[in-house]
This record gives sequence, C-alpha cells and structure tokens, in this order.
Amino acid sequence: MKNNYKIHFIIFYILSYGIFSFSSTKFTPYLSEIGYSAFQRGIILSGYAAATIILQLLFGILSDRYQTMKKIIILCLCVYGVVSAILFSTQNAVIAVYFVLVSLSGGLLNSCCGLYDTWVLGCSEEIRKNLSFIKAFGSIGWAIGSMAASLIISLFSYRGLGISIIIITVLSLLNMAVLPDIDQIKEKSKLSMRDFKQLMKNKQYVLLILILFLMYSMVIANNCTVIDKMIDLHASNAQISMKWSLQSLLEIPTYLAGAYLLARFSGLKLLRLSSIMLTFQFVLFAWAQNPAIIIGASVLQLFSTPIILVASKMLILEIAPKKLKNSSQLIALSIFTGGSSMLMPVAAGFFSEHIGFNLTLGCVALLGVCSFLLTYLLAKKS
Repeated sequence: MKNNYKIHFIIFYILSYGIFSFSSTKFTPYLSEIGYSAFQRGIILSGYAAATIILQLLFGILSDRYQTMKKIIILCLCVYGVVSAILFSTQNAVIAVYFVLVSLSGGLLNSCCGLYDTWVLGCSEEIRKNLSFIKAFGSIGWAIGSMAASLIISLFSYRGLGISIIIITVLSLLNMAVLPDIDQIKEKSKLSMRDFKQLMKNKQYVLLILILFLMYSMVIANNCTVIDKMIDLHASNAQISMKWSLQSLLEIPTYLAGAYLLARFSGLKLLRLSSIMLTFQFVLFAWAQNPAIIIGASVLQLFSTPIILVASKMLILEIAPKKLKNSSQLIALSIFTGGSSMLMPVAAGFFSEHIGFNLTLGCVALLGVCSFLLTYLLAKKS
C-alpha cells in the first residue's frame, strides 16, 4: 500500500506542477502581451508574493493546530484552478484586477508547492525518505507543462490555457483522494504565540532564512528579470518556453540524487555549491547578448533551485522543535520565497528601467556572494 501511495504522490506532483507551470511561466508574457511595462509587471507580480507570505503563514499554523494537510491542499487547488482560469480569460481590465488575480493564482501555487513537500515530510518515514525522488516528478510535470502551455496558447489562446488548468485540477483532486493525510502527533501540546516567538529568537533559524532569502531572490530574478531581458532581446514564446523546460528537466537529476547528496554532503555544503553556481549563472545572464546564451546558462539550474529547496527542508527539520515541524517549514518558506517574490520583481523592475537589464543582473549576482559568506557564519553557530 505504501508503494501505491508513492505512485499516487508521483502522479499528483506531475499533474499539479504541470498546471502550476501553466500560470507561472505565462504571467510575464501574458502581462507583456496585454500592454504592461516591466515596472508595472513587477508591481503586479509582487502581489502574489504578499499573498504567498500570508497564505503560507496561515496554512502552517492551521496544519499544526488541526493536524491536517490534505484538506488544506484540496481547498487551495480548487481556488487556484478557478482563479487561474478567470485570469487568462480576462482582457482589457484595470491593473487592480490583474493584481488581485495574479496575487491569488501565484500565491496559491507557491503555497501549494510548500504544502506538498510538508505533506510528504509529515507522512510515514517510508514516504518521507522519498521526498527528493517524488519532487523530481514535479520538475518533469513543470517541464512538460511549460512546453504544453505554449502549444495550447498557439492553438486555443490564453482562454484555452485557463480551461486546461480547470480540467487538470479536477484530475489532480481525483488522484489525491486515495492519499493519506499527515501523521498526527499523539501527545501534542497546544500551540501559543510564545512558541513562535521562541522559534524566531533561534539565531540559527533566522540566519538560515536570511541565506535562503538571498538565494531565492536570485531564483525570482531568473523567473522575472531574465525573462524581461529575453523579451527585450526579442525572444520568441517558444524560446522562453524552452528556457523554462530546460530548467525543469535539469532539476530532475538533482532531485533524484537528493537523498544521496544529503547523505554524502551536509546541507550547508550543498547551499555553498548552489551559491557559487547561482553567482556564475547571473554573470552569464548579465553578459548575454542573445536569447540562446541565456537558454544555455539555464543549464546551471542543476545546482540551484532543487538544492535550495531540498537542503533547506532538511536543515529546518534539524533546527526547529518537533511540535512546530509543519509551521517552521512554512514560516521559513513564506519569508524566503514570499519575501523575495514580493521585493525582487519590483526592485529589479525599477533598476532595469533605470540602469538596464545587464547591470541589474550583475548586481543580483552579488547576492550569491553574500549568501556564500553567510553559510560560514551559520556553521559557527551550529
């Protein structure tokens, strides 16, 4: 039965990450197509970061309080599907409408990605140890979805993309019906604000979040500013989709090898490697003068997002108290993914318009240097 759970989790990750890529990879091209500038797109995209922070904090607290993750995910997926379909069917609306729709769609998909991993970590040890392996299939779903999205748009327009999201959302919900909820803590104590204050006073926890915030800011810049530069270089929709697909496919080997890497190297050493590779990648992005070079530099995705997400979860699991095992994950995730998603699009969009894409991306590369140095400070506190 446990093996059947693993198969159903794999199917669930493929389907849901596929529809998440439908939205995430097309936010920027869609907003560009309907006439919004890089700065305006940055403002709109920052909204879903704020939504991510609020939702992940809320869901983390609720999951620990009520000892459930599955019910929360069902609700999130349903709302995500409906809102995303409305977004891609809406044209000629005022910027506030797109701000709300993108905030909800992006906030829910970001929250779901964190909820899924926390769900797997909250299940039995047999399922938990396969997290990295299962996440590899999320990348497969993302790669397939990002390429399929361009095909769907070319055949049926953005409205067809919205309808496709609804259909696959229903299939995802049907598949997850057989999956178990998180294991409940038998002797759980009531959570209080004091517990969360103690968590935020943990210097290791706070410093780890800062490191992850800097690194994930680079991931966000890759998702928005690098795409803006590709658009500025007159990249086609197919080239942009190719970049997304290549990145997703290259994450798969790292996820598959995740358990081995964590056993062979410490989480901190993996974060250092990721910092170095992210820095080099952004130097290449800044230097690139055509879309092909940017697509080629995306090969370094092998060392970035999957390492950040897998290593961070294991490091947080080691640092945080057991009774806050769900909320500590989602609080950290809300800060380093949500916070960076809120600040980076606006900041990078502003600087891109004033100093250009190349210099902006060069400055982003410095964040990798900072995160690399901070890992040594964290090692001293361990």
